[in-house]
Amino acid sequence: MAALLSCYMGMVVVSVWAAPIQEFFAGKKTIANTWIASDASPSTIKIVLFLLIVVLVASKADISIGRESSFAPLEIILYAIITGILISATVFGYLPAATQMNIVAQTHFVHYLKDFYTIWLLAPIVLIVFVASRKRG
Repeated sequence: MAALLSCYMGMVVVSVWAAPIQEFFAGKKTIANTWIASDASPSTIKIVLFLLIVVLVASKADISIGRESSFAPLEIILYAIITGILISATVFGYLPAATQMNIVAQTHFVHYLKDFYTIWLLAPIVLIVFVASRKRG
């Protein structure tokens, strides 16, 4: 569950901080009289920032959350699958359009990450609501 929540946190951080970080690495902004001129692409910055937030939050989250109400093995598997799909779809969405098209042209199922991104965003919410309502009933 912590990894799933960290995905949403990562998306929010990327939407807010990717542009200022890109400007810093392009040498357009300074931080404490420091600037860096690099060729870091916006997609690289977004992907690194997203994965960094996911890893940091998921690793530092309190693992004991939800232990009072034990999850069924099927629920754990569903959370893991949905989290993996959400991370993959988000990273894929941060790639440049040309790279996305190249990958989609070479595979049979990766296009589902892009085509159904809204479903991948909403599926965890539906699962949480369904599991919570089932446990209460």
